[in-house]
Amino acid sequence: MTIIRDRELIEDINDIPVALIVSCIKEHQAGIPRLNKLEKYYEGEHAILERPLAGEEMGLPNNKIVANHAKYITDISTGYTFGKPIKYEGEQIEPITAAYKEIDIVSHDQEMAKDLSIFGIGLELHFMSSDEVPIPKVTVIDPRQIFLVVDDTVEYKSLFAVHYYEKRDIDNEVIGWNINVYTESLIVKYFAKDIESGDYIMVDVLDHYHQKVPVVEFWNNEEQQGDFEQQISLIDAYNLLQSDRINDKEQLVDALLKLVGVSLGDTEDEQSETAKMIKKHKIIELPEGADAEWLTKGLNETEVEVLKTAIKKDIHEFSMVPNLTDENFASNSSGVAMKYKLFGLEQLAVIKERYYVQGLRERLKLFANILEVKAKAVKVSDVEITMIRNLPENELTIQDIVSLIGLVSNATLLSLLPFVEDATEEVKKLKIQLKEDRERNQQAFGFPTDPSDHPEDVTGDDAEIEE
Repeated sequence: MTIIRDRELIEDINDIPVALIVSCIKEHQAGIPRLNKLEKYYEGEHAILERPLAGEEMGLPNNKIVANHAKYITDISTGYTFGKPIKYEGEQIEPITAAYKEIDIVSHDQEMAKDLSIFGIGLELHFMSSDEVPIPKVTVIDPRQIFLVVDDTVEYKSLFAVHYYEKRDIDNEVIGWNINVYTESLIVKYFAKDIESGDYIMVDVLDHYHQKVPVVEFWNNEEQQGDFEQQISLIDAYNLLQSDRINDKEQLVDALLKLVGVSLGDTEDEQSETAKMIKKHKIIELPEGADAEWLTKGLNETEVEVLKTAIKKDIHEFSMVPNLTDENFASNSSGVAMKYKLFGLEQLAVIKERYYVQGLRERLKLFANILEVKAKAVKVSDVEITMIRNLPENELTIQDIVSLIGLVSNATLLSLLPFVEDATEEVKKLKIQLKEDRERNQQAFGFPTDPSDHPEDVTGDDAEIEE
């Protein structure tokens, strides 16, 4: 939902015309119904729930079964692609990784990934915390409340961003709109009773020090579509088939009794009383030549099951998210064999990763800019970003790892242990511990120690551990 405008429409990049803001808001609101529909499908509010009630007026069953494949697709694709923390490697990247850890960027990425999977787009807002010592923070904003405006060049450079939301009184009644406009150096706050009127009242103007528009837009794919968006018609068909299947079963149970050559009574009361007696005693007495049989609807469960299986298969095939309850996933498979089974999901993850990394680089630049203001040197041009798939793997045993001693570095060996988060740091800790143990033993036996031998001097990922 990126909004494109000609840069020449803005004379001063830090003074966005209100008319332009109103125009962009109108364009953004035109796409909100689509986003509302996608959210409803994720939450289980499918079209089948709006099924007409005409059948109920005739006493016919009208079941509304929701099989929430939309939520399944989003949860699996998000968990597979973003289930493990993203790794950042590069020179002078420590201040940013420390800032990321302080604000729990892993949880933020999970929230962003969910928005991408549902809406096809996600936006995050960068700001400084209100603490006594402010720190850079970032938050995910609902894409129905925020948008980014870029220029019409091939680079699509950011012009400004708008975050707007309803303002409510003490009784939670809507009294107007708050509109925050973010430029390269300012945050301009407006209030309007009617968002489309153009009658905006400027409330405040604040500086920010990100040196860029502090809003990053992430894409799920080139089309900016959600993971289940193209499968909605198949999901509706599956819900309809299952609902009608239950309806047919109910009608079979409530079958009509056909009587030939006999009457249950002359009046409605007599007929009702006879029907109750038949139901109670499960017996009906008929005169000679009369007959009784149930009128039932023929059900071909085999054909229905084939159709159900075909629709479900199409949902998983076209979404590229496999059915993990399928028999193909029942056996204990190695990590490599599992990757072959998840080949389609891997292609989906590759696309999601490609576009997500682009957004991550913009995030790095914003954090670098604000940390430079705080006199912390950061270099992000050569940062390597690695996204690790959340895939079951065969864990090496301790004996397997011990057998590799002398063949690979200590940092690599420690990285193979699942309970070690940072192998490099663990090597340093072990080196310090061994030196402290050696000094303690030397003092115990009266040997002199070298005062210049400090464990803090130990550096390097592949430093040898003294035995």
